[in-house]
Amino acid sequence: MLWAPLAAGCAREEIVHDLDERQAAEVVVALDDGGIAAGKSRAAGADGGYTVEVSPPDAARALRILAERDLPRPRPAGFGEVFGKGGLVPTATEERARYQQAVSGELARSVEAIDGVVGARVHLALPEPDPLHPGDRPPPRAAVLIRCRPAACASVRALEPGIRAMVAGAAVRLEPDAVAVVVAEAHEAPAPGRTPRSAWPAAAAALAAAAALGAMAALGTWLRARLARSPAAALARVPPQEEAGR
Repeated sequence: MLWAPLAAGCAREEIVHDLDERQAAEVVVALDDGGIAAGKSRAAGADGGYTVEVSPPDAARALRILAERDLPRPRPAGFGEVFGKGGLVPTATEERARYQQAVSGELARSVEAIDGVVGARVHLALPEPDPLHPGDRPPPRAAVLIRCRPAACASVRALEPGIRAMVAGAAVRLEPDAVAVVVAEAHEAPAPGRTPRSAWPAAAAALAAAAALGAMAALGTWLRARLARSPAAALARVPPQEEAGR
């Protein structure tokens, strides 16, 4: 995907192009969440990609929103992309690597089809048999990384057994228990002019801690000074700062 150069003086300004239908839909939804009206159109021809356009005044802000959300996301390569490329006859090792890449891409696409998932990666470790050591072949393993919308992560985690079973079913000798699944919340950019909600509790806690430490340090300094001069007076009086605040 290429970022289109910004052009002034147009009724609609192209910001991204050469997208598939899912990528274009994700971009339009993200811009709508950010308060920007966007439209998508498809180039002529059966293989034409989608283009997303916004009004010129919104172009810069639209690009920032897409950058914050890491959009458009590349689609994992499947069998059509991996084996559809022409070239010289590959070696057996290259053929196995390409097959493994294609299987990983197809599995990632299947996981991304789950509602609420915005991105997925599947890593397969499928050891080949060693003719010199036929009994030392380690078992295959797999790892799945899933990025989901915060509101959907709980439902995605509930599907982990099914995801493990689906990945295990794509490789010989791969057991579901050997498939590690990691579900992480996808970053979502806040609406324009708003501070992320998660920043307020952290900032408040930091300010409260700093104030408490400062107050304790000041009180300790004052008490040491008063005790050095008159222990009785120090216990009978409160710090001048507290008297002024009463």
